[in-house]
Amino acid sequence: MTHIVDQVSLGAIVQVRDRLLAQQAQGRKVLRLESGDPSFDIPVYAREAMEKALRDGLTHYTASTGIPVLRKAIYQKVTAENSLSVPNDDHVVVTNGAMHGLYILFRALLDSGDEVILPDPMWTEIAENIRLGGGRPVPVVLREERGYQYDPVDIEAAITPRTKAIFVNTPQNPIGAVAARETLEAIAQIAERHNLLLISDEAYEHVIYDGVKHLSLGSLPGAQDRTISVYSMSKTYAMSGLRLGYLVINDPALLERIKKLVRCTINGVNSVTQYGAAAALNGPQDATRAMAKEYQKRRDILFSALENAPYVKPFKPGGAFYIWARILPDWPGYDGKVDDWSMTNYLIDAAGIGSSPGSAFGPAGEGCIRFAFSCSTDQVEEAASLLPDVLAGAGK
Repeated sequence: MTHIVDQVSLGAIVQVRDRLLAQQAQGRKVLRLESGDPSFDIPVYAREAMEKALRDGLTHYTASTGIPVLRKAIYQKVTAENSLSVPNDDHVVVTNGAMHGLYILFRALLDSGDEVILPDPMWTEIAENIRLGGGRPVPVVLREERGYQYDPVDIEAAITPRTKAIFVNTPQNPIGAVAARETLEAIAQIAERHNLLLISDEAYEHVIYDGVKHLSLGSLPGAQDRTISVYSMSKTYAMSGLRLGYLVINDPALLERIKKLVRCTINGVNSVTQYGAAAALNGPQDATRAMAKEYQKRRDILFSALENAPYVKPFKPGGAFYIWARILPDWPGYDGKVDDWSMTNYLIDAAGIGSSPGSAFGPAGEGCIRFAFSCSTDQVEEAASLLPDVLAGAGK
C-alpha cells in the first residue's frame, strides 16, 4: 500500500552533497557549488541579541505565531519595504524556515486533487510540498528564448476548474531570473480574472544584482488581497541553519488554518532565534547589501569562466546565487552516459567540483546543470579557474 510521503524524493542535491562530503572526509579537497548555503556569518547585532536572550533566560514557550517584537518588525518591513497592504501584525506568521511555511501553507490551502501552477524548472520542494498537501503540481515551462521569464499565456492556458493558486518565485531558484514588472502585473490580472490565489516566494528578495530593485507581487493592483507572501531569513541574513521564515496572509480563513497548523507542527519557532531575527530586521542593513555586492562579484567570476568553457551555455542571473547552464549537444558524456547527471558526476570525480543536475528541478531542467556561488569567494575563484580545462578534458 502506498503512502502520500512515498511521492517525495530524498533529493538529488542531497546525493551530490553526500558524495562530496564523503570525499572530503577521505582528505580530498572539494568545492561546494552544489547547494545554496550562504558563506557569510549572521550580522553581529543578531548574534548579540541571541546571546542576550540566552543570558536573560528567554528560552521558554512563545506565542506560536511568533514573539510580538518580531511580528512587529516583520510587519513594519513588509509594509514599508515590500509595499504590502496588511491590516496589522496578526497577519504575520513566523515559521520554522520558509520551507515549513510552504508546507503548512499547502496543507491549509489544498483539498485532494486541487492544482497549483508552478514554474518548471523549480526548486524541488515546491512540487513535493504541493503533493504532501494533497494537491497536484501543474508545471509551466520557463523557456530559454524568453530569458526564463514566466509566460502569462502559458500560465492562463494551464488553468482548469481545479486550479487553486499560481506559485511565483522571483528571483528564481534554480535559474536566477528576475520577473519583469509587466510579467508580474499580467499574472496578477490572470489571478484576479479567474479568482485564484497567488503564492509569492521571495526568499531571494535581497540577493539581486545590477541595480535592480525587488518587486513584491503582493504589492500590485489586483494582487494585494489574494497573495500569500513567503519570506526567509536564510538568504538575506545568512541565518540558514537557524531556520526562520515568515508568511504574510490577508485571507482570514486561510490565516486561521495556518495558525492551527503552526500550533500542531511546531507550536512556535526557537525563541532565541526569534530575538536574533528581530534584531536583524530592526538593525542596520549594511551587511545584507555587502553580501549582495560580493555575490555579484562571484557571479561575474563564475559566469565568465563558464562562458569560456566547452559544452555549456550559461545564463547570467539577475538574482539569487546560481548559474544555470544548458549542456550542449557536443558534450561527450561520462561513464557511458550523456545526461545532466553525467556532467555532475564527471565534475566531482575529475576535480571535486560540486554542481546540481538540472533534472533535479523538474522535467524542463533535463540537460542542464546548476552551479551555486553561495560558497566562499575563494572556492568560486578556484572553481572558475578549473572549470574550462576540466570540462575540456571530458571524453579524453
